[in-house]
Amino acid sequence: MNVRAPTLAAAPWAGLAAGPACWAISTQLNYALVQWFCERGLNIAPIIAGVLVAVSLAGAVWSWLAWSRYEGPGLQIPEQDGHPGYLLSGLGVASGVLFALVILMQGLAGFILDPCLR
Repeated sequence: MNVRAPTLAAAPWAGLAAGPACWAISTQLNYALVQWFCERGLNIAPIIAGVLVAVSLAGAVWSWLAWSRYEGPGLQIPEQDGHPGYLLSGLGVASGVLFALVILMQGLAGFILDPCLR
């Protein structure tokens, strides 16, 4: 009897959800905390970006694990379903990696730009 863990059901869309959510959180925190950064002379935007890049990539890896389930010899998938899980997993991987790169670029800007610039 093959029983799947309930957490694997969420895997195909994990990168598709985590990537944009992390980017939105990163962007909002960068705007909301700019005055706090400026008053204290401390810029933790690159640290925040690093954490959110890791979360976005974790979602991409989770989607990739689901994507790898659909490949392999002996796995029979009916042709009439159109393989929506396979497509969703691929989009999750691509989305997670893309948004991780965007967050990384925003975090690198924190090293170059002073938070007190307006």
